Amino acid sequence: MAEPTIREPNEIRQDCCRKLRQVEFSPLFQAILGCLLGEDWTTPRLVEMHITSEGHMLGRCEGQIGFSTFLGASEDLIRNIHGVAPVAELDGDELGYLLGKVAEIKRRIS
Repeated sequence: MAEPTIREPNEIRQDCCRKLRQVEFSPLFQAILGCLLGEDWTTPRLVEMHITSEGHMLGRCEGQIGFSTFLGASEDLIRNIHGVAPVAELDGDELGYLLGKVAEIKRRIS
């Protein structure tokens, strides 16, 4: 039996992008996923996200100075990521990559 290959984070990100591009989402969820993956999937492009201490997600779109776009609750995002994973056939590494990106944003709570 062959040993499973270990993918670099950028390979995981690219595989995740490829799989998710095959699935149709709402424009908002597409913008959020694009932001998590560093992709330019929507216009305007969501370039940065912030999660408040109350769990609200705010976004900054390209050309905006501050976080003025309300994106929803972080719990909903986590639930939606888990929901799209089987549809897009994400493997454990790819699901973990997305959840890790959300965790990075949560750690920046101010």
